[in-house]
Amino acid sequence: MAMSEISRCSYHVFLSFRGEDTRKSFTDHLHTALMHLGIQTFRDDEEIERGNNIKDEIEKAILHHSKISIVVFSKNYAVSTWCLNELVMILEHKKSSKHIVLPVFYDVDPSQVKNQTGSYAEAFTQHEQNFKSMVQRWRNALKEVADIGGMVLQDRHESQFIQDIVKEVQNKLHPISLYVPPYLVGIDSIVTQINQWLEQDEANKVGIATICGIGGIGKTTIAKVVYNQNISRFESFSFLAQVRETSQDCNGLVRLQRQLISDLLKGKSHKIYNIDNGINKIKEIVCCRRVLLVLDDVDELEKIRKLMGTQIPFHPGSKIIITSRNRCLLNAHFISQMFDLEASTSCGGLSKLFEVKELASSESLQLFNWYAFGHNSVPESSMAYARSLVKHCGGLPLALQVLGSSLSSKSVSSWKSALEKLEEIPDSKIQEILRISYDSLEDDHDKNFFLDIVCLFIGKDRDYMTTILDGCDYYTTIGIENLVGRSLLIINEKNKLMMHQMIRDMGREIIRQESSDIGKRSRLWHKNAFDVIREKIGSRTVKCLTIDLKGLLEDKAKRTNTTLHFPKHFKSQFLMANDVDMETQAFAKMKRLKLLQLDYVRLKGDFKDFPKRLRWLRWHGFCMQSFPVDFDINELVVLDMRNSKLKQVWKDTECLPNLKILNLNHSHSLLKTPTFSGLPSLEKLMLKDCINLVEVDQSIGELKMLTFLNLKDCTSLRKLPRTIGSLISLEELILSGCSRLDDVPRELHNMESLKVLNLDETAIYQSRLGLQWLLQKRSKGLGFSWASLPGSLVKLSLGSCKLSNDVMPNALCNLASLKSLNLSRNPIHYLPESLKNLTKLDELLLTSCTELQKIPKLPVLPNVFEFLTVSPFKGYGAILPCFFSSTRCDIFGCEKLTEVEDLFKLEPIENFEAEEIRRLFNVDSINRNRLPLYSYLTDSIMLATPQVLQECGITSTFFIGSEVPSGFKHGTNEHQISFFLPTPSHPDEKIHQFSLCIVFSVASDQMLELLPSVHIFNETKMIMQRYRSSFIGIPETNDNTMLWLIHWPVTDCQFEGGDLVSCMVVPIHLSIRKFGVTYESEHNIRYEYGFSHLSTGDEVSTRNIKMDLTKHLPSLESYGNVKVQLCSYIEESKVVLYDYGIITTFDPLPFDYHGHYFGHQAGKTEVSISVPPKSSRKISCFLNSIIIFSAKNDKTYGFLPCLEIVNETKGTKWTYSKHFMGIPETKNTLYWTTCWNFRGDELEAGDHISLRVLSDLSVLEFGIDLVYDYEQDDNPNFFSQLPWMSKCFTYLLGVYVYILSKSQKNLYRLQSLVKC
Repeated sequence: MAMSEISRCSYHVFLSFRGEDTRKSFTDHLHTALMHLGIQTFRDDEEIERGNNIKDEIEKAILHHSKISIVVFSKNYAVSTWCLNELVMILEHKKSSKHIVLPVFYDVDPSQVKNQTGSYAEAFTQHEQNFKSMVQRWRNALKEVADIGGMVLQDRHESQFIQDIVKEVQNKLHPISLYVPPYLVGIDSIVTQINQWLEQDEANKVGIATICGIGGIGKTTIAKVVYNQNISRFESFSFLAQVRETSQDCNGLVRLQRQLISDLLKGKSHKIYNIDNGINKIKEIVCCRRVLLVLDDVDELEKIRKLMGTQIPFHPGSKIIITSRNRCLLNAHFISQMFDLEASTSCGGLSKLFEVKELASSESLQLFNWYAFGHNSVPESSMAYARSLVKHCGGLPLALQVLGSSLSSKSVSSWKSALEKLEEIPDSKIQEILRISYDSLEDDHDKNFFLDIVCLFIGKDRDYMTTILDGCDYYTTIGIENLVGRSLLIINEKNKLMMHQMIRDMGREIIRQESSDIGKRSRLWHKNAFDVIREKIGSRTVKCLTIDLKGLLEDKAKRTNTTLHFPKHFKSQFLMANDVDMETQAFAKMKRLKLLQLDYVRLKGDFKDFPKRLRWLRWHGFCMQSFPVDFDINELVVLDMRNSKLKQVWKDTECLPNLKILNLNHSHSLLKTPTFSGLPSLEKLMLKDCINLVEVDQSIGELKMLTFLNLKDCTSLRKLPRTIGSLISLEELILSGCSRLDDVPRELHNMESLKVLNLDETAIYQSRLGLQWLLQKRSKGLGFSWASLPGSLVKLSLGSCKLSNDVMPNALCNLASLKSLNLSRNPIHYLPESLKNLTKLDELLLTSCTELQKIPKLPVLPNVFEFLTVSPFKGYGAILPCFFSSTRCDIFGCEKLTEVEDLFKLEPIENFEAEEIRRLFNVDSINRNRLPLYSYLTDSIMLATPQVLQECGITSTFFIGSEVPSGFKHGTNEHQISFFLPTPSHPDEKIHQFSLCIVFSVASDQMLELLPSVHIFNETKMIMQRYRSSFIGIPETNDNTMLWLIHWPVTDCQFEGGDLVSCMVVPIHLSIRKFGVTYESEHNIRYEYGFSHLSTGDEVSTRNIKMDLTKHLPSLESYGNVKVQLCSYIEESKVVLYDYGIITTFDPLPFDYHGHYFGHQAGKTEVSISVPPKSSRKISCFLNSIIIFSAKNDKTYGFLPCLEIVNETKGTKWTYSKHFMGIPETKNTLYWTTCWNFRGDELEAGDHISLRVLSDLSVLEFGIDLVYDYEQDDNPNFFSQLPWMSKCFTYLLGVYVYILSKSQKNLYRLQSLVKC
């Protein structure tokens, strides 16, 4: 930090310490703890440049602007003459002012400091020889500061020691800041986000925000940190703690009003006689000053109304923060009531919701360690238990704090016992906090609804659960909304019901406390359910019972180290242990039982006394051949009998008027479906993997409510009844894997609601009779018309049906609604022209069509073949290779594909005359030896003579060789070349093409993961053209070389005489041996240049996008709390995340980050640059970073990466820690890119900034880059109008496309291996 900047700062505390001893450990933690309290603390992070006048500068900049000096004495403190001189200066300042000095004896005793013994004596022995004139002053200073008395570490944990120091500083400063724990983990991102919200239009906008989350997640702590960091920016401020609890006390609201008024008036007390009097006084105060008001733990809006009234005239710029477990607490109606008309109008745009998420596993372990051990490390003997306890806490800070503190200084056996107890009985302190959310539910309906979900439906599909609980007389929709609103339930992106583990344990503990007699509890699960059935102690109070006997025995086997193996689908007999005796009579008293799960349970006895009010019955592994006749299931809504031994479901027609879902999947003994006449309400029928099913009953046509029918892998099924055409509500029909099915009724076209039809791996191709529903007579023979298919189809799958060209369709106009077509693994040679009529088609799957040679032009897929290019450079032009988006068109494995019309075409070199070859590539001849050519689009290798590739106007070829041909007179051994275009001899002479020759060899075994790219950049006109070939030649060995010739036409206006031109190869996984460039004018004047200058790091680049943005990504606001998470099917560590205005990605392979990182450092963890001047039209600045990590060894399990950016000019700092991890394999690398959004004057021209990375991994390379966002042109394209379409977004979107493509490719490769 520069001296001129320090002198303008004001600090509460000045930290003096020996950097090499404690900079990255104790002092760093102390500094963080003080800053979180809002105590501005200076530390010499950058080793201030020390000159002759350093004493005057320090005294002026630090001592005159700080109230307290904390001197940290460590073992080697006295070695530093700088520290000793600083100590003398501090003590001299103390004598002439009220400056406070607080000595901290970290790992030395005060007597050592006072008497200069031990390591201090050794240091002074050296000083006596070199600094005789100063030694006595230093000794006197050490004696004086030791006599002051201070803080001594001794045997305390560091965390407690820091906490004591912070309290002492607070007492000495008498600050108004609130206490927060000294060690905080995982809150920097959300604190930064809230601070940014507070800063937006602060001068004239009123804002209100909710910090929400489950109990114990850290809402109050975050609110305190934000409060401490921002109170100096407001005229008045108040933090009202525990509003919910206090308001329930007698006169509690009046006491809260008194505190609020006292805080806002800086301690002046006012008598408040009643609530109305307090409301009037509060309105008088807030109307004339900007206030920061925090209302902690609010459960009802009514309490805010009673506390402050309505139509509150807040002064412009005031901000209100509420912490609550209810994420739906604030609404537009309340805001309009709370504020007066003018304020509510401005507030509506600034109301905000900040949701606190659980800590990541690595963050959880850090926090737990600090409470359990007092430092961030775990003894080896406790590591396994620590990880298990942390996992049990589920990232909940309260639980980590309580459990960590309770186990501090305990033995390993105590840890083991505590873990075993927690698995049975949750910690009472934690449960007490969490239960508040449950108790706040308004009625028994929501409470019972919550308890049923706790026992049965965590992880289940929302729609499935809704069907069941609607049948149990619940109001499911509003019930879910109420639970989600109170953070008791989460609906994830897959529509699954999820719940925090501690919330689940809290709910089960409520049930456990209903009675000490387990048979009298309302809900039973697992071991308790097993005991109740076995001992026959159930009662009328039991409403829900769930048991998975196979799971129980597996768990028991794990505990006893007994190896049991159970197949994925239970096929063989499952016999219980001889001492297990379960009878139907055990259920006789459970008259109110509605929800029952009996997986792999065998019951003896009749069912006449079995509960008759069942709504949900799940009985996997049911061992009888048919349903018992005396089993009354008339009220069932869902019947789930997967993996059963049923041969027929019931002997006679069963009347189940309420049954909506019937699941008989994997019932291998089932020969025929049941009669469906008595199932008028059935909506879903699942018969997947019923391998002996030979007949579907004719009565299926009576199921007028049926929407879903799954017959996948019913390998014995040969035909379907014609009545299936009467299923007027059916939306999805799955027949995949019915390998003997060769006849599909023509009545299929009557299904007006059918949207999805899957016929993969069926035998419809084997029989003309089977194809008659698809075929019709034509004048010249038979061919597909597909006219019989219903026009409502949206998705059609015909993979692995052995469709050939003679049965491919010629007319598809009746499928106007089709969006997805799967023709994978069929021996087709070409696709019909009729595909162009499918105007809504956005997915075409052609995986492993090994005979496919050509794909016609598909104008219906513009987003598949088009690039959107965004560039800050005026007059930007681009030539880009168009290739299929992996999510829209899959052609992996189409190894004979040589042409996609208007995309690329591959032809043998033999098809070209010698003169044409000379014109294109500037060579007289080409080596015609066969070579392997890899296609990135199809992920396949062809062995052939050289091929000429034409794509997007560029022509290229690969052939074996090692020298640049003679036509290229100038060459280089580098990957980059730069030159000035000479002034043309004729005014009409224009450059119209470039020819490039690249000699390369293999540099990495991963060369096929991402192909190299070539750039031509007109630096004078700021025009870039970029080309990435869809193919690459593969040298035989790493020592062999190959030539890549490129013919690159350009338009007349792009390159002219005097322009500075740079050509560059981005050689990902390649080694560039030689490189030559030739360009040609329309008068055939040719110039050749080798590499001459332009050092690495001076290139300017652009960002390229390819995908349907409006479909694949949600609209992302600049500071929105929106996440986009992309996980590979195979490599789960690949994640792209957008949150808090920072975009990041982890990836184990290098992508083509076209950007130039001019702050590049190899092997460094810190990079510094100065912000250069830019255009006045700049509206924001983006700082990109790229960090290349490697794993130190195979014991690297994870890391919590953290980035710090410091604007040293302005004295501001930003810290960002990720909540997810990327873990590279040993000896491999991991690329982490981030993009930071800075607005206003946060980063300006001339500012000196540094970025530091903290990680457990090794940092191989580190670079940063600045990108600017500009005001839009008068006629922007569609995407430039989007508010979130910034340059940084386009930069990382290329990474997004790459990750999606590679994920799909990996999936294809994995499937290919499985098939082998």
